[in-house]
Amino acid sequence: MVNFVEITILGSGASLLSPDRVLAGLMIETANKPLIFDLGAGVLHRLSCSQPDLTAIEHVFISHFHVDHCSDVPALMQSMWLMGYENHLNIYGPKQIENAFKGITLIFPYLIPKLPLKLHVIKPGFQVKNEDWNVTAFPVDHGDMETYGFLIEADGKRVVYSGDTRPCAETIKHAKGADLLIHECSLPDRMKELAPNHTTPGELGALAAQAEVKTLVITHLYPELLKELGEALSSIRRSFSGKVIVPRDTQIITI
Repeated sequence: MVNFVEITILGSGASLLSPDRVLAGLMIETANKPLIFDLGAGVLHRLSCSQPDLTAIEHVFISHFHVDHCSDVPALMQSMWLMGYENHLNIYGPKQIENAFKGITLIFPYLIPKLPLKLHVIKPGFQVKNEDWNVTAFPVDHGDMETYGFLIEADGKRVVYSGDTRPCAETIKHAKGADLLIHECSLPDRMKELAPNHTTPGELGALAAQAEVKTLVITHLYPELLKELGEALSSIRRSFSGKVIVPRDTQIITI
């Protein structure tokens, strides 16, 4: 039997919206079990199209608590409750997760008792594993916001999701030789000074080459980068000779 991991890009956009791209979100499936990474605005709808049975979800990982990566979490909780969810929903995130859910409790007091929750605070080196998969969290550099990337290992495959970050050694370390690197690529090289805590195409090409990843998926795409997509891809390929995917929302990638 051929082992495979299926990755669905739920949301590939950024806070400045593009018509066809919602905010950050990703689903990774192995052994028919979905793992969710980030839930920005619009991702729940994309998720419901790709995974109609939301009650199959048991694990949600939040890379950081900027709105574009977590705003659909309460909506997911309500949808799961209304669908009769009976398992414990495990939600993983940086230490701000505790304050975030205090806020949800205050704003939506009816919701918390309806859904069995387990909150998990991520720290560097944090791991979750079972017989089918292993997820390792590693710190990335997103300015003053505590942020994590994730290494997902399943069926002999290695997938890395960067979260939001400027290029950093931890990403290169964990992505070394990965089958797939899903990395933010926010703005054109010429606009680097406007987003110093993000990654530009030229920087990403150098990082992917240094990490020797097999395939690179670019995400967190601002409209400015999409307008100059050809130049962005050329900039990546000046350093990186592997496969580059510019995904559409709900696109499935199988490795």
